[in-house]
Amino acid sequence: MEKAGNYRIISEMIEVKKENGRMIRGLVYRPDAEGEFPTVIFSHGFGGSYKFLMHHGGGYAENGIVCVFFDFCGGGMDSESEGSMLEMTVMTEAGDLVEVMDAVKKYPYVDDKKLFLQGESQGGFVTAIVGRAYQEDVKGLILWYPAFVIPDDAKKRIEEGKVIAMGLQISPHYDEVAKDIDVKDLQTGFEKPVLILHGNKDDVVPIEYARTAAANYGCATLKEIQGAGHGFEGHDSDMAREESISFIKTIQSANI
Repeated sequence: MEKAGNYRIISEMIEVKKENGRMIRGLVYRPDAEGEFPTVIFSHGFGGSYKFLMHHGGGYAENGIVCVFFDFCGGGMDSESEGSMLEMTVMTEAGDLVEVMDAVKKYPYVDDKKLFLQGESQGGFVTAIVGRAYQEDVKGLILWYPAFVIPDDAKKRIEEGKVIAMGLQISPHYDEVAKDIDVKDLQTGFEKPVLILHGNKDDVVPIEYARTAAANYGCATLKEIQGAGHGFEGHDSDMAREESISFIKTIQSANI
């Protein structure tokens, strides 16, 4: 337990058991105070882990926001959750996010009427999928360099006969599932506020995908981070977190 900002912070491990018996593991940062708080569920990118994002948790919690991190089953080589990357698709990850969301809503310190979904890269794409399907359950989306390029990349790999993505072997079903996802429908079909942060030097997900998404979403703000690539570091990372916190606070104060 540590003191920072307006709230003392508690961090604790969580486990969510899926219907198939596999365990999703993660970490929660929350204010050490009575009551229910707005909550954000933060999804990691392809091949990653919540451990690469957890340094942001204290910033949310000290501002009165519960921040939930977790590893997708089969989401990365160093995943704390069960499962293999050879079984993972964006839709298995979407299922994991739904299970985490359902579990988190029951936590006594979570205000389930003030739930936000956040994701980076593939986690942003998965967040968009779940947000579109469950928008009545969420207040808004926060997308860091979201990988809306995934269906296009999947089609290219199928044409080229490749089963490697970002240097990692993927499920034979990964591309077959991804290629048919209607990205425009994910965006035009979501009516809640959306914040997109994307580097204009991203060579993994070109900035044009974020610009198109911002135009398609009904209520979106795109912040282009000059000089940033795929992933934020240093000042850019801190700024992205503060922009995300401000987004949540603005929606709360406006009672949207």
